Amino acid sequence: MTLSHDQQHVLTKILEWYKTGKELKQFITLGGYAGTGKTTLIAHLRRELEAIDPKLKVGFASYTGKATRVLKNKLDEQKVLSKQDTIGTIHSLIYSPMVNDKEEIIGWKPKEKIDRKLIVIDEGSMVDATIWRHLLAYDIPIIVVGDHGQLPPIKGSFNLMSKPDLKLEEIHRQARQNPIIGLSI
Repeated sequence: MTLSHDQQHVLTKILEWYKTGKELKQFITLGGYAGTGKTTLIAHLRRELEAIDPKLKVGFASYTGKATRVLKNKLDEQKVLSKQDTIGTIHSLIYSPMVNDKEEIIGWKPKEKIDRKLIVIDEGSMVDATIWRHLLAYDIPIIVVGDHGQLPPIKGSFNLMSKPDLKLEEIHRQARQNPIIGLSI
């Protein structure tokens, strides 16, 4: 699949950040409304990263299991996931269960370490301040992708996607004249 001009521009900027900017800024955010090709761009990005570093361990994660399945299906379709990549919920990536004497889960605690060199978060508008703080604590570069038109997380006033570093503007999935698109943005 060929990228549009704005997708190619954003891909170039993310790759520049990955190669030279991640030491200065641990994360980069990409916003785009529904249908702008965010997931397609993630697939192309993974392919490019594979060329840069074939041993790169990427942790793909979303807030919910459903969003994770959608991302996994899209990346599988494009055949871009490497054997060393993981894909799951943010919670499975960074938290371990705390159990009581009856072997019941009573809470979650951040893992001491995660074996990833890059984290890609999908549906970034769902990430609240606590989870974001925990993600940053691993000192691993993070690419956050999400719809900057979505409502922020329910808990608190933190909104990771309120002013994304990069934006995809061109809608690809449905015709631009479609009234549904007009209502959604």
